[in-house]
Amino acid sequence: MPADASRARGTAWALVTLLLLGLGLRLYHLGTGLWFDEIETLVEYVRSPLARIIGDYHSTNQHPLYSVLAHLSVGVLGESGAALRLPAALLGTASLWAYYRFAAELSGRSEALLGAALLTVSYHHVWFSQNARGYSGLLLLTLLATLAFLRLLREDRAGWGTVAVYGLSSALAVYIHPTAVLLSVSHALILAGVCWGARRTAPRLGVRPAIGILLAAGLTLLLYAPALTQMLTTLTGRNPHAAQTAWQSPLWFLLESARGLAAGLPGGWLGVGAGGLVMLAGLRALWRQGPVLCALFLLPGLLTAITLLAVRQNLWPRFFFFSAGFAVLIAIRGGFVLSGLLFRQRGPAVATGGAILAILASAFTVPRAWRPKQDFLGAERFVDQARAPEDAVVTVDLTEYPYLRWRQRDWAAARSLPGLLALEQQHPRTWLLYTFPVRLAVVQPGIWRRLAAEYDTAAVFPGTVGGGAVVVMVSKPAPPAR
Repeated sequence: MPADASRARGTAWALVTLLLLGLGLRLYHLGTGLWFDEIETLVEYVRSPLARIIGDYHSTNQHPLYSVLAHLSVGVLGESGAALRLPAALLGTASLWAYYRFAAELSGRSEALLGAALLTVSYHHVWFSQNARGYSGLLLLTLLATLAFLRLLREDRAGWGTVAVYGLSSALAVYIHPTAVLLSVSHALILAGVCWGARRTAPRLGVRPAIGILLAAGLTLLLYAPALTQMLTTLTGRNPHAAQTAWQSPLWFLLESARGLAAGLPGGWLGVGAGGLVMLAGLRALWRQGPVLCALFLLPGLLTAITLLAVRQNLWPRFFFFSAGFAVLIAIRGGFVLSGLLFRQRGPAVATGGAILAILASAFTVPRAWRPKQDFLGAERFVDQARAPEDAVVTVDLTEYPYLRWRQRDWAAARSLPGLLALEQQHPRTWLLYTFPVRLAVVQPGIWRRLAAEYDTAAVFPGTVGGGAVVVMVSKPAPPAR
């Protein structure tokens, strides 16, 4: 067997092994600890008939394609956390394959395989692949669309099949999360720049990429047609869960992104710092390959940040997970560049060894992703065991929906300080559950001050969602009468 064929076969077997390992890591503990957005998706959309799902966009929590896939999964397997999250696990596993195809086009099979291995055992990738939202699917479709677009720009032989792949991948990306429209916008801007630069030498260069972008727009409108009017109203209207919180601050976004990276990268904050240096080296190498590649990697995320700031939406780091494939490719390339500078001829071997060590270290972070995203059930069991029959159990703000709508508990909901005070007066002791204190302190400042002054912390149930611990408070005993 020729050496090239033997290497290709070995690479294929290695990729299959990674995909099987990746699937196993994403199926393990798949149903543990649903969090608020997953619960709302289940109650508002997944439980609905299919016709209603595709025609309903009354909340920005709707990721239509994911809701459809989760509805089918729950319909076949029965309602459970694992069934709800199964599409995310499958889409996440498929994104490992898509990453390899994308990276092999730009960096070669060896670097592509190392990057795919790193994603396979990445805390963040496993976390999002066990999140019943559209983000793992968005990563998959972003990689497929970007690869197709790159081929349309680079290859004369890229025909109408590639145009179709681009149009369908881009449209489905928007259907799984509306922010993906900015991916096509970034591609249109890049295409305009490329065509302007080649207007004299290759005037027909942009025909097929432009048709792909138009096809994506047309398919997107077709997919959203049943709910388009309602969608536009929802996206331009007031979000019932919105509040002027730190979530809208660029500084909060940067700090939360760094905290999230530190929680999932080997070495914590040291890993974040080292990764930053490697990324800079990778970006420098990418720029040398051409500014178009830099724009393909960076412009979608930049447009997303600018748009979210402009419309005063929350700057949640998860909105940028679609760029994870780009980030890993840049990091792997940067590692090889730095090793080449430091170790010369031995650089590739050192870089490969370093990447393998990073992969092994990353594997030890994966079990953290299997913890509950929000432990509503643990807090519920604690309260049921600790409360007395005459005690009040109160939900507030973002604990009301999970317990009253999803769990259908007969607990009370405090929507104002006077309401909480009235409940306290009717019962000898009050238990109160809250989550996301950043938001609670803004939307219910009176209740927040009351909790600080008149309640003790009975238990805290941590979650892997930032700020998502479920906190159980209990009212302080009344002072003895004199």
